[in-house]
Amino acid sequence: MKNILLIFALFVIACTPHKEKISESEVIKTDQIISNAIKINSISTYDLDFSDLVALKEVLGDSRVVLLGEQSHGDGSTYSAKVRLIKFLHQEMDFEVMAFESGMYDCAKIWQQMQAGKKMKDEVINSMFYMYATSAEVKPMFNYMDKQMGTPKPLLLCGMDSQHTGEKSQNLLVADLKIFLEENESEIQKQESWKIFERKVADIIKMNRNVNTQDKITFYEVINNLKKELNDNNSNASDFLYNSNFWIQIINSLESQGRIYWGDRDNMDRDRQMAANMSWLLNDTYKDKKVIIWAHNGHIARGLDPILLMGHFLKEEFKDDLYAIGFTGYNGEYIDYVTDKKVSIAKPSSSSIEQSFKNLGWNYAMVDFKNLPENSMLKQTLKGRLINYKEQSLIFPNIFDGLFYIQTTIPTVRE
Repeated sequence: MKNILLIFALFVIACTPHKEKISESEVIKTDQIISNAIKINSISTYDLDFSDLVALKEVLGDSRVVLLGEQSHGDGSTYSAKVRLIKFLHQEMDFEVMAFESGMYDCAKIWQQMQAGKKMKDEVINSMFYMYATSAEVKPMFNYMDKQMGTPKPLLLCGMDSQHTGEKSQNLLVADLKIFLEENESEIQKQESWKIFERKVADIIKMNRNVNTQDKITFYEVINNLKKELNDNNSNASDFLYNSNFWIQIINSLESQGRIYWGDRDNMDRDRQMAANMSWLLNDTYKDKKVIIWAHNGHIARGLDPILLMGHFLKEEFKDDLYAIGFTGYNGEYIDYVTDKKVSIAKPSSSSIEQSFKNLGWNYAMVDFKNLPENSMLKQTLKGRLINYKEQSLIFPNIFDGLFYIQTTIPTVRE
């Protein structure tokens, strides 16, 4: 599963905006931050005194979708903060669905197993992306969702990623697809081309990029035939195994990943397909529910044209019903998930938004960009961090609706 790191490394390079020079005189005044900021008292996953988060009710308003980012897939402090926010959103604001940056099919199978009485903390191992499944700071989230299963208001699980790399995809995806096709009297799985399709799906799931021209042509032919049959089928069962629209998203995801691996589409097509998967979930399976999305800053961001990330597509569709919260920090360490080594966070420049947060003297805070006055300095190009704590020049309100600040980042602990 760690092969996903190579793809994400390319993504980080691709979405790094051009740096502009900003003079040291353009320091954000403390009052510009504090008038739009919420002081957060704690990021402990066990702190259920949500009095410091109550102000978020007004900030988020009627938002139906809240996206929670992260600078790196190795931020233990950010993970803890997100778990606490999710508990608040679930308990105090009636959010009902938790969508993870992880394989759509893998998470659907995890949820199926949870409904059958299995524990999420066990089911995620080797199936959910490993940087979440093995992080000590995320495990309280799994335990929380397990406990909620026995209540009238469980926190439902799904995934939106087009990358399917987990054991559940490796062992069960094609078999479940064949069950659906056989139930609907399809002939596709009986044709000689199906063997090549199966073999290439296995390669895609294992992130093996090797392909010959004929296999690629045959794979795309089967994909097109499947999409035609699935579109004509239009079965909309609540059980995803028997829902043609679910399988359309999975087939589209496999096609996207194959085209990326084989050089027929840009790496950024992953974000387009992730957004398409999430759009279907929001408009179909969870059309009447409020949804939390857990993903990297680099996926929930927008306003980085010509790079179109998941956040761009979802904001275009859901507009003010969506609120994206990026995460940043001043100092500390994080785990570089490519090398699994600790990386020290450099001190930000004196004109950065992180330094302005630091000047408040608060360990944790969140600033709302959605309701800024027209003359706010926060609407200008500022120095700040988007990915892996690398400083860039950014117009933050064009990228996120809010920014969560953690003064000292502690790296995640792998278990």
